[in-house]
This record gives sequence, structure tokens and C-alpha cells, in this order.
Amino acid sequence: MVIKMKKDIAGNMLKEAGLKRTSGRKAIINILHEASRPLTQQEISERLPAGVELNYANVYRSLEAFLKAGLVHRVETGDRVWRFALCGCGSRGHCHPHFICNSCGAAECLRDIKMPGFSRRLEKGYVIQEQEYYIKGLCRECAASRG
Repeated sequence: MVIKMKKDIAGNMLKEAGLKRTSGRKAIINILHEASRPLTQQEISERLPAGVELNYANVYRSLEAFLKAGLVHRVETGDRVWRFALCGCGSRGHCHPHFICNSCGAAECLRDIKMPGFSRRLEKGYVIQEQEYYIKGLCRECAASRG
């Protein structure tokens, strides 16, 4: 079940980004807001609440629009499946690193860790469009199961 964000935050986010405020798009934003980790397109589709009729292609197009607008970022964990999470920094790049479990493939946003900025260190003429940092190892569950 998806818990609604207070005071239509999803609608406000879409409005500020200049995107259409449809019930489907609001539902996707709410799903990502409530998620404890980045979600795949399939996971998002499966969590859509009753009454929100979005097919797989519509979910994909919405996520691409959100990505372009800087509302979400996507995480690649090595399995060729993108995972999406709300972005707190307003850019297509990542403002925090991600932890990827080498055993189960789980991905987690490490929002409390800030990433360094490199724009001042690059030679003139370079333009950073995206930066990604991944920390890989074993998640708590996988580490505990190995004893």
C-alpha cells in the first residue's frame, strides 16, 4: 500500500519541474518517496495502487521524464537493470553514493554521505554531466548469513 505524501508534495514536485500532474505520475513519486531503496521499473509497476492504470511503457516514459527533470536518479547495479530513487539534489547526477550488495544485488542510497565536487578541479572546457559513486560489498542480511 502506498501512503500519500502530505499536502500533495508529489503534485508540487511535478508542477515545479514543469511536468503534467497526472494521478499515475503522482503515484510513482509517492512510491519512490516511501521506498527504502531504489526500485526497478518492474517493482514500481507492481506497487501501483488500485485504480491507477499505467502500463509498463507509461511507467518507463514517466521515469525518463522525471530523470530529465532532475526529480529522480537511476542506479545501475551490474545486472543491467536500472533502479530509480527520488533525487534530493535536483540534478541528473548523483548527490550521494550508493551501496550495492555483491551477493543479492540490493541497492541502497547512502544519503548521509555527500559526494565531492570535481568541477573546480577539471581543466577549462570540461563539463560534468553526471557523476556516480558505488560502494560494493555485502549488505547486513548477506553478511549475517555468511556468519
